[in-house]
Amino acid sequence: MTPSAQERLDRRIELGTWPSPVIDAGALRDGLFIKNDGQCHPVYSGNKVRKLEYLLAESGPRIVTFGAAGSHHVLATAVHGQAHGHEVTAVLFARPWSPHAQEVLQAATGCADLRFFNDRAEAEREFERLGHDRTSIPAGGSTATGTLGYVRAAIELAAQVEAGLLPSPRRLFVPVGTAGTLAGLAVGVALAGLETTIVGIRVVPHEWLPPDDVTDLCRKTAQLVDADIGNWVLDDGWLGDGYGETTAAAEAAVTAAAGIGLNLETCYTGKALAAALAAGEMTDLYWQTHNQASLQPLVQEAPPLDPASWGW
Repeated sequence: MTPSAQERLDRRIELGTWPSPVIDAGALRDGLFIKNDGQCHPVYSGNKVRKLEYLLAESGPRIVTFGAAGSHHVLATAVHGQAHGHEVTAVLFARPWSPHAQEVLQAATGCADLRFFNDRAEAEREFERLGHDRTSIPAGGSTATGTLGYVRAAIELAAQVEAGLLPSPRRLFVPVGTAGTLAGLAVGVALAGLETTIVGIRVVPHEWLPPDDVTDLCRKTAQLVDADIGNWVLDDGWLGDGYGETTAAAEAAVTAAAGIGLNLETCYTGKALAAALAAGEMTDLYWQTHNQASLQPLVQEAPPLDPASWGW
């Protein structure tokens, strides 16, 4: 790694406790390991924490972000942004109801100004308008800067492989909504010298995330650290009826994960684990991106929530 690349990767604030642990998940499927980012912070964990270490380092005092009602990215930005002195506004659009989405939304109401629109395009226009005098963080925190969190994460993984905590994985499975985690890992494995293919499991419709957008984000991330891009693929076969809609395979994967003490959900992480479980016997890694900290303290501090006012 060049000195300039190392300097860029060091330009962050510390939010999480790293490295995140590796779990031998042979009880679920031969050859499967899990890297669990869900325990990196006692209040709110998951993959957004790595991105926010870079995004908040470059943010002004007022932030506006974007996501679906019940967005984990919105909650993470609200929690960590507020804790570091930022005023956070979030523009939200409608999504299918679930008990989990409602809990995440309610947790966010206590630490951000939430503005809701039934129409996604209208919400996008409001996000753009508010960004004129605030730091704009797009959905998922998936800018080239945000994805540096997962470039650094891949280097962390390579150190764990070198330490003998797991074999070098042939494939790495991760959910893909805005592609920041995938893009960072694709650049990071190349930078770290891992011969690992990143398998992104699509959880949003094609029109929200065309493959060319993923390619572009990988390219922009690679340019920041003067690196190549590793192998990656986008698997469209696990989406089901759309964003936020559950599938039988995702529900089965969530149940399987609970058997080894992991709390997943059916929108993102259940679908990605389902793909990893069905992938056949090979040394593979499933990157667990879902927060494992209880949301109840945040929910208890939040004002009451009327589901009907959020299109539910």
